[in-house]
Amino acid sequence: MTSPTSKSRVPKACEPCNRRKVRCNGQQRCQQCEHLDLLCTYTENRSARSRKHTLRRGAIISNYKSGTPKTTSLIPLLSPTSQLPASYFESLLPDYMSSVYPFSPIITGAEVQTSINKMNEREHAAFIYAFTAVTLDLTRASKSTSSHSTSQIADLMRQSVDIQQPLVIGFRPSILRAMTSIFIQMCAMSLGHYDLGFFYLREAISMIHMLRITDKSVLAGLSTPERARRQRLYWQCFIHERFMSIVYFSPVTLPPAQYPEEDATASVSLEIQRGWTQVIKTFCMLDASFISLWIGDRSQVTASWVEGKHRELDDELWETEVSMLSELQQADLVITRQWMRTLLWQMAMSNCLLSSHASCPSLELEMPLKLSSQLRQFLTKISQNTIRVHGSSMISKLLEVINTIADVVIHVPQATTEETTERIDDIVFMQSVVFSFHNLQAMSKSILLDKFRLIQGRFPHIEIATQLAV
Repeated sequence: MTSPTSKSRVPKACEPCNRRKVRCNGQQRCQQCEHLDLLCTYTENRSARSRKHTLRRGAIISNYKSGTPKTTSLIPLLSPTSQLPASYFESLLPDYMSSVYPFSPIITGAEVQTSINKMNEREHAAFIYAFTAVTLDLTRASKSTSSHSTSQIADLMRQSVDIQQPLVIGFRPSILRAMTSIFIQMCAMSLGHYDLGFFYLREAISMIHMLRITDKSVLAGLSTPERARRQRLYWQCFIHERFMSIVYFSPVTLPPAQYPEEDATASVSLEIQRGWTQVIKTFCMLDASFISLWIGDRSQVTASWVEGKHRELDDELWETEVSMLSELQQADLVITRQWMRTLLWQMAMSNCLLSSHASCPSLELEMPLKLSSQLRQFLTKISQNTIRVHGSSMISKLLEVINTIADVVIHVPQATTEETTERIDDIVFMQSVVFSFHNLQAMSKSILLDKFRLIQGRFPHIEIATQLAV
């Protein structure tokens, strides 16, 4: 029979308790580490636990409290990625600055480098793991390495969450913590964990409220670059929240605010600022009425409201301004506009407002087919890598468009063989674009394949239809 003493014995102590030679209860985060707010880690490396490698009892606490630990073993050894050298994280900086920062212009490359240098601190380590995950997800993943990439990104996300400071009494929000949450949200969405993505977006929104980013008296005490950065953070959350509201029918909490001030420093180029302003203007069109009708009672959608929104989306000045931006920025803005036009058409269709001879293009039965042709013309001018860099949000937008196009081809009145061939050819092209994304979810692909089979069955005499669902 086992004695009470032997029942409570812990097979091994965590690293901090072992070094300090105090009793450890063996929990995932033991009582001692919880009390002292230390990073609780366990290892099987016996040499690391030997007297030769043991710090004196008070060193681990004093080093941690002083913020200048003399050992990196305070970082949890959760997986091989936690042992990556600083040079690996630094190697991602060019990709981050070229493909991530233009659409999340909050934490500069220099600030990322600072966090790499301070990875012995919780907040900085959590940010670097999230930074690494989102940069890999948006720039280095391909179909040939999707399994490995997905596993690595999920592992980095877990490390970021596990290492960051818990939200307890005395917690102080920061820009870095808010961006960590946003990067985790982006990766969660990419991996198909939408509820988790919603949670971390809400956490980031909570941070901006705690930082009082919209409080003019608080902003007045900041330098122009810092004030502009916080304003960009607000709009980052605004854009992500509006997108999630449309895709996952969730409510919005953030109203439009003051546009970010121009930042004359070298941290944000004029090109990035112009592109960022265009993204803000675009998502402002998903206003309160649009969101309310989309997730609520669509019977309230009227023809005059649709016509008004169509005019907003059909702005010639916007097209001129966007044509002056980089290819990466153009891809995001053009596809987002076509996505919004598709949403508007769906809302008109939901309330039976469509006809074959409507005065407004967004009220025409065949509007998605025109969008398909326009979108294909644009996509053939840019590289697919430029599209894939935008990640899961781009997949969602393209899926909405191609699903709608497929539905129209299946259900609209019979067209000529030449017209139908052109429509199916557009769908074949769009299929190749969408299926090239490494993180296309199985359910989304299955829905598309079912529609492609319907098209094949309805138009067996059109040879190009056989290329679908291959």
